[in-house]
Amino acid sequence: MTSHPTPKVLFFDVNETMLDMNAVKQAIADVLDGDESLVPVWFAQLLHHSLVDSATNQYHDFADIGAAALVMVAHSHNKTLTLEDAKAAISKPMTQLPAHADVEEGLAKLKAAGFTLVAFSNSAETGLNKQLLNAGIRQCFDAVLSVSSVKRFKPHAEAYQWAVHTMGVDTHEAMMVAAHGWDVSGAKAAGMQTAFIERPGKMMYPLGLAPDYSLADFHALANTLTAL
Repeated sequence: MTSHPTPKVLFFDVNETMLDMNAVKQAIADVLDGDESLVPVWFAQLLHHSLVDSATNQYHDFADIGAAALVMVAHSHNKTLTLEDAKAAISKPMTQLPAHADVEEGLAKLKAAGFTLVAFSNSAETGLNKQLLNAGIRQCFDAVLSVSSVKRFKPHAEAYQWAVHTMGVDTHEAMMVAAHGWDVSGAKAAGMQTAFIERPGKMMYPLGLAPDYSLADFHALANTLTAL
């Protein structure tokens, strides 16, 4: 159990944490001649180069970095792919992802309990709102925040501090909920409370900062936080 006070504002990562990414993973594998083993390589390249942007004071939309990363992975396996074709392969499935089965009910229970709910993503704001609308969960959120406003990607501390400041609370009154260990560790380092969602195949970074909670899904999250 955490010694922190009950959080007032809950910040939710979007892709994989709330939305099922299987359609995007399949689209990427299709571009890479059906090699599904290259999908995590692509995602690692995407995260790596978003951090390069933050470290070098540059900023590109997350979707553009994703397309560039796909071009690079294709190139490393002797396949030529244009940036335009890479964008086309990713953009449509990315905006049509379904929510995991536990998400809507969990969010509704948290909202009914009086928590302020915020979607907080590395994705650009326009695409982010489209994702949430198409997944049928946009109405669950009091606010939708994108790092495009601050031009620093999570897990950079500045991104979390901006989000918390935007919602008018202190970091210790805010909780980051994510299925990515790097996101949880970054939020924890920035002073937020954290909850790791144990989506299949996901685990905390063993050398990272431990979450306050590690929970199976949004049902467990809602049950835990509403019992505080």
